[in-house]
Amino acid sequence: MQRPVTLGIVRRDERRVGLGPNPRSHPPPNCGYRDEPCRVPAMDSTLLGSMTGFAFVSAITPGPNNLLLMSSGALFGRRQTLPLLAGVLVGFTILLTSAVLGLGSVVTQWPGVVTGVRIVGASWLGWMALGFVLAGLRRPKTSTKAAVTPTSRALRFHEGVMLQWVNPKAMLLVVTAGSAYIEIAEPLIERLAIIVGVFFLAGAVCCSLWMTAGAALNRFMSSGTSARYLNVGMGVLILLTALHILVS
Repeated sequence: MQRPVTLGIVRRDERRVGLGPNPRSHPPPNCGYRDEPCRVPAMDSTLLGSMTGFAFVSAITPGPNNLLLMSSGALFGRRQTLPLLAGVLVGFTILLTSAVLGLGSVVTQWPGVVTGVRIVGASWLGWMALGFVLAGLRRPKTSTKAAVTPTSRALRFHEGVMLQWVNPKAMLLVVTAGSAYIEIAEPLIERLAIIVGVFFLAGAVCCSLWMTAGAALNRFMSSGTSARYLNVGMGVLILLTALHILVS
């Protein structure tokens, strides 16, 4: 029997034979039919405000980073302290990125890691404090002003980076941020960019303020007897920070 001849009237679904499913009958995920827009998860603005306040409060309060930046600014000036500032920001950013990507869960499951970081960090800070105290107590060979310039040096970039990995305050801060603000955005890349960006901005602003406050004293305490006293005072502050880390 001869098949009837169609006059060009073909169903829409028949024209897509072999070309896959009809997009109207199988819409993409999270999208509605026809006029309904795709639903993209939005950033939690309330959680963002809470995280921003937490980041600035944590960054402005005294800690090993801020004390070192202020003392270094007072002893060596702003220019020589910039490498330390850059190292602190880069090291903290790396540590925070690791926490957001899963380091926080490792620390939670292994509490001994925090204890080990405390001991190593306090020991390193204690050794650093001893160096500043000895530099301040060392008597000059002559009584000239140039001779009593402190023999200690400003901390370098890599030392600022290493400090973050033995800094218990930084460690506990990034673990808290990585776990408490995990719901600020659903995509991992977006969440990582928001958390790291906010804490980097807070750290850059607050650490710069501490460094600037110390640099304001540089003209009065960068040399002479006042510099020796500042070396001793800086060493004592670092030593107290190390003791606080051990007993906290």
